[in-house]
Amino acid sequence: MTTDGRVVRLRAAISLVGSAGADLGWGDRPEVRVLPDGRLWLADLEQVVSAADVYQAARHLIAGQLAGRSELSGEPVSALVGHWLVGLQTNEAMIDLGPVAQDDAA
Repeated sequence: MTTDGRVVRLRAAISLVGSAGADLGWGDRPEVRVLPDGRLWLADLEQVVSAADVYQAARHLIAGQLAGRSELSGEPVSALVGHWLVGLQTNEAMIDLGPVAQDDAA
């Protein structure tokens, strides 16, 4: 990967973290616009990124989180990923079930 590619992904990661923080009430919500060619304009960084750049940045952020948790907890990455995936897949299955009718007797 070229230095330019790493810089673009790092900037996309910065935007992802900033946006996620803003969604949770920290800071301002940065402006992101979809351009006619499908790329994204990150107004706070004055940077154009592709969906692939954003995806790769998100992957690297999650990998960093997993590596850090593994190091702190002493658990292998495989155990952390397994637990995380089970949780996500359980959530997906629950969403697929739709609204669950409440039992009148309860």
